[in-house]
Amino acid sequence: MNISRAVSQILLMHGLNQITLPFKSKIENIVYEVFKTITIPEYSQFVPLNREGTYNLASMKVVDKRANIYLLPEELTPTPVMWVVDVKLPISVNRGMYGDIATPFGVSRSIQGVLAHQAYMMLIGAARSEPTFEYLNENKIRLYGFPKTWISFEVASEHDENAESIPATCYDSFMQLATLDFRSFLYHNLKLYSDISTLFGTINLKIDEFQGADADRTALLESWRDSWHVDQATAWKWF
Repeated sequence: MNISRAVSQILLMHGLNQITLPFKSKIENIVYEVFKTITIPEYSQFVPLNREGTYNLASMKVVDKRANIYLLPEELTPTPVMWVVDVKLPISVNRGMYGDIATPFGVSRSIQGVLAHQAYMMLIGAARSEPTFEYLNENKIRLYGFPKTWISFEVASEHDENAESIPATCYDSFMQLATLDFRSFLYHNLKLYSDISTLFGTINLKIDEFQGADADRTALLESWRDSWHVDQATAWKWF
């Protein structure tokens, strides 16, 4: 998504391109700050940025060895992780002269690969039958029953501050929330002002029109929660 377009739209919608408001920063910087600190983190709860990767457990940083608590790899955490979608053993099915063989990540169909596969399956058998996990926040994850081998992680994260990771198809719904966030910001920061002096005369901001922005925002988020799918992988589709 193009964040510059979103900022320009907000300014045009509210007629703020030619007005100097009583803020230290330029108004376009204020809009971007509202997006970055309020809108994007909230919007990410409904349309998360999913990151995936496969890593060798032995190479991951250990927080508590006895409790099997690890830090998620840095490649998965450039933005805050909200929850972990899935942790699994990266097994694929290969078709070869020996029939369908489920092989671990990075193992070929050669004789050595078949032997490695057998050893891998014995390793899995030594583990708990249904490995699971618990996300402890702050990029910490506890693993239950996973063998110390290659493991695939999928996490739901907040979107990038520049909003480029938000799909373009989500622009309209993002702007719904962004507009209410900005109106709420304007109301709470300018409600003590009635008029603003400019080179063209005094402008009445009519800031009272935005008094209901908080209630409208709450109603919008509630309507989204009512329509939100439990399956995070398809949650964005309801927009």
